[in-house]
Amino acid sequence: MNCQLCQKESEAYLGGRLSDDMKTQVEAHLQFCSDCVESYKLQSIAEKVINQEKGISSGPYLSTRIMAQLENYEANAHKTISPYTRVLMPSLIMVSMAAAIFIGVLIGNIYKPSEKVVLRPVEIAMMDDMAIESVNILSNE
Repeated sequence: MNCQLCQKESEAYLGGRLSDDMKTQVEAHLQFCSDCVESYKLQSIAEKVINQEKGISSGPYLSTRIMAQLENYEANAHKTISPYTRVLMPSLIMVSMAAAIFIGVLIGNIYKPSEKVVLRPVEIAMMDDMAIESVNILSNE
């Protein structure tokens, strides 16, 4: 038997689910292979821990007690807020919003257009005025 097959069958060996022939082969391999013995010991320890954890059960009314404590906590949650906090919290929100608006206005006023202002030629300005005047003249008639 090789180590790979022994480690594969070691779980069944621990559970006592191996045939007599395979059981003797695994036992014979474990007598001379120290690596498989270490692996077998670790598996047996893990098996013992798992079986011990399976045996632990909670109290019969554990979920009822937990749910009752949660309901008490929810019922008393609003009572723990002090009156000062009830007044200060909305006012703090208002002050922070006002500060945010003020800072936004300040940042908006920081922007200054560039000094290179492109002026329209006078002819284009008059052309626009003439178009407006002609519409006004036609509308009056």
